[in-house]
Amino acid sequence: MYKKIGILALIISSSLFAEETTKEKDYGVRLNESTITTERYEETPVIETAKNITVITDEEIEKKGYRNVEDALKMVPGLFLTDGSFSMRGQVPKLADKSLVVLVDGVPQNGMDNRQYDLDFIPIEQVEKIEVVPAGGAIMYGGNATAGVINIITKDNENKKYWGNVGVEGGSYDYRKYKLNYGMNITDRLDAEVNYSTSDKNGYREGEKKDLDFIQVGTNYKLADGKLGFKYSHNKKVANDRITGLTKEEYDKNRRQNKDAGRLETDEQDKYILTFDKRLTDNLEFSSVVEYRERDYKYKYPSEISYDKKNNLYFTPAYVKRIKNTESFYLNSQLKYNYFDNSHLILGGDYSKAKVKEKSFSTTTTKKPSSSNDIEKKSPYFASNTNIDFKAIGGYLTNKYSYNNFIFTQGIRIEKNEFDEDKTTFNSSGEINSKKTGRTKDSPTNTNYELTANYLFDEDTSAFFSYNRVKRNPSLTEFSSWWEEKSPKKEAQTVDTFELGTKTLIENIYLAGSIFYINGDKEIMYDPVNGTMVGSSFYNLNGKTERIGLELASEQYFDKLTLRENFTYMHNEITDGPYKGNEIPGVSKLMYGLGATYEITPQLIFNLETLYHGKAYAANDFYNKKSKVDSYMVTNISTRYNFNNGLSIFGGINNLFNEQYCDYVNYDSKNDVIKYAASPERNYYIGMEYKF
Repeated sequence: MYKKIGILALIISSSLFAEETTKEKDYGVRLNESTITTERYEETPVIETAKNITVITDEEIEKKGYRNVEDALKMVPGLFLTDGSFSMRGQVPKLADKSLVVLVDGVPQNGMDNRQYDLDFIPIEQVEKIEVVPAGGAIMYGGNATAGVINIITKDNENKKYWGNVGVEGGSYDYRKYKLNYGMNITDRLDAEVNYSTSDKNGYREGEKKDLDFIQVGTNYKLADGKLGFKYSHNKKVANDRITGLTKEEYDKNRRQNKDAGRLETDEQDKYILTFDKRLTDNLEFSSVVEYRERDYKYKYPSEISYDKKNNLYFTPAYVKRIKNTESFYLNSQLKYNYFDNSHLILGGDYSKAKVKEKSFSTTTTKKPSSSNDIEKKSPYFASNTNIDFKAIGGYLTNKYSYNNFIFTQGIRIEKNEFDEDKTTFNSSGEINSKKTGRTKDSPTNTNYELTANYLFDEDTSAFFSYNRVKRNPSLTEFSSWWEEKSPKKEAQTVDTFELGTKTLIENIYLAGSIFYINGDKEIMYDPVNGTMVGSSFYNLNGKTERIGLELASEQYFDKLTLRENFTYMHNEITDGPYKGNEIPGVSKLMYGLGATYEITPQLIFNLETLYHGKAYAANDFYNKKSKVDSYMVTNISTRYNFNNGLSIFGGINNLFNEQYCDYVNYDSKNDVIKYAASPERNYYIGMEYKF
């Protein structure tokens, strides 16, 4: 580790003396960068937001060599990637996506059936900026934003007659990607745009594969003091990416082996989005968004035993087949009234509904192998049929009041959810299992609150305090896979967050930081001990949780060099119930990142980033029974050359020092073993792009 840090320090120090640093520059861009997430469409400078918000612009995305949204988010303090989903401020792995809302232009990307989002289908080249707001958004977007929101704002090319780009990428694991984007202003009022991309990649683990196809068409029509927009998108993912963790012996023997290599998953979604914004009077604005979504999801396993010749191992994945069809509707509208300078009221409401139909198939074993040469016979049968109707209606009111150097906000949201599940379960003989058959209804009502205060010392420094209380009900997936023996009632979790922070610019140094305290009660947890496919895995933790943390982020601006650092420390503890005094599993105490971007010439850019993730107990190890999982440090480098004619070439190396690590490790309480899911070793990529 010290060798890696030394190499990084050498690169940075040599860059420091490469150019003089006395030239004047507008270093205040971080504080003055406008944000819209906290008030949906109101553009507010970062310095005026009472949150520890991070903004990543399209210029940064290009200079730092980020190839997708996931890459762009890895240096955000308090945010870390766990097995394909981001966790903010210590959210438990596998549940982070159910407490974090991802928005694209204010439209939630989380599916109503499982609350998951797929960052693969958000073209990075169309991103204007990304706003990350911890502990924000629950007033406008409900309890699913318990941990916060990530709002991705796409580009508006209204000043061009034609615009677009075409590109190709390739890299390790047979990675290939092709993309084409084209837009035009048809008239002074009407524009249209088409985005298309396709990619395929073999994963790091054996048998792992992911094929993605994305197409989106959209148009905007400018009104007098307003805009009307429409988008249609089709996403398709065909993947074998189900990764079962390996025991320590299996991991040491071959960390790339994959027991579930035969699982085939198909996920197709069609989205129709209509937006309408209109200034009604000088003081009154109206905005609305409507989305209709259809999703077809299915997966299946092979029915026979598979043999790994390389390791002389036999695998017998159960023949499990699942078919899910979801139709959902989402509406969010609001009125904004400006009553004083930099002061306003927002009155809004939203309505959601979803209909989910799901069929699951399991197997019964008709012959048990007596030796490794025998083939295990499995007979599939129709295991369950489930129909779920979900509705949610919410209303919210926020007020922003500015007085001298103070900015105060208050918010309240009342939300009612309705669940109606009708489930029929069968045994292998085709008979109905009466114990797991029936109809379940629930209609909880939650109230969320938020209070903030921000004080502007001057144009370069501010300090803020915020408090919010958020309640979150189980998602549809959690509701239908509830572990009733462990938690008889499906209760809403309650989270209180207190935060104190500051933002400032000192000469050429930008610094932002906050301390926070998060108190949770009856947090919804996940434990796949009963089976990860159709088993009961979700429950309310019988106890309270506490997270105390510190977040720091800094950037130093020189003539051609920008240095950046982020640091997160958290004390995570279960403070009540059967696990009292234990650390929250799967959550590290310490994380930090170091980075440097050096513009060697106006066309040639070099970027380096190092991320450190500290030790943590394995996910689901609530008793802290096993030893902590080792820490790891990953370093990535990239470079880009921009020609004067719009052509660019780029490339990079991920995991430069070939660190062998796992970003997800879980405890299998049924077998009393730790399971490891290996992350990729050193890998490479190269690409070319032409913009016009």
